[in-house]
Amino acid sequence: MNLLYRLLATKKDITLTIIRVTLGIVMLPHGAQKLFGSFGGYGFEGTMGFMTGQLGIPSLFAFLAIIAESFGALGLILGLFTRVAAFGVFATMLVAAALVHLPNGFFAPTGIEYFILTFGLAIPLIIKGAGSFSLDDLVSSKLEK
Repeated sequence: MNLLYRLLATKKDITLTIIRVTLGIVMLPHGAQKLFGSFGGYGFEGTMGFMTGQLGIPSLFAFLAIIAESFGALGLILGLFTRVAAFGVFATMLVAAALVHLPNGFFAPTGIEYFILTFGLAIPLIIKGAGSFSLDDLVSSKLEK
């Protein structure tokens, strides 16, 4: 079976749609902070400097984290390459939780509870795909024929 089809294929499931759009909407402002400096963020250069300098994350991975939170969030909202976007968000949040937030305990705003919620939203999307009303479903239905 075609690899692209397997990556995009999903069932018409409104629950996955709700999960996907919710995660995308929550992540988009975080991506805008890191990419553009919106909502009090530091923008691309400031975020790259923090991630590579203070956190010691290699430049490539810092760049991919910014892309995952910004373009990945858009991909989730649109349902485009949902599994890839959800994996990017999951990986980014896992690193953020482990490197920055885990020592702060469980409770928000500086603990890990927010990250546990993002994991719970990302994992079903990685496994099952985008659900209903997604570009993945539209494209995969064309590939199937």
